[in-house]
Amino acid sequence: MEAAPLASLSLTHVHYNPDDPISYLCAWLALVPQALCVIYVTLIWSTREIEILLMFAGQMGCEALNFLLKRLIKEERPKRNVQSTPLDYTFERLSIHELFLVAH
Repeated sequence: MEAAPLASLSLTHVHYNPDDPISYLCAWLALVPQALCVIYVTLIWSTREIEILLMFAGQMGCEALNFLLKRLIKEERPKRNVQSTPLDYTFERLSIHELFLVAH
């Protein structure tokens, strides 16, 4: 089976298969972290509660740790039928988020 050409969702530069509606939905779901940041800042600004500030700080700390671990571990992405650059590293984001939410 030949791989379909991928399209890019310009807002996030997420590659998705334009022929697959689930792929398109998943590309838009990649915006959830940005939406969470907007929600956190709005809640901090409007309620000024320390709990929300701490949750946002924890989320940003998790993102910073994820960024550092990606640079330290440098695990290559799984090989697929798409072109990838040799310095394209990945680390399972969902696993890291779940780990810190459970540890919290």
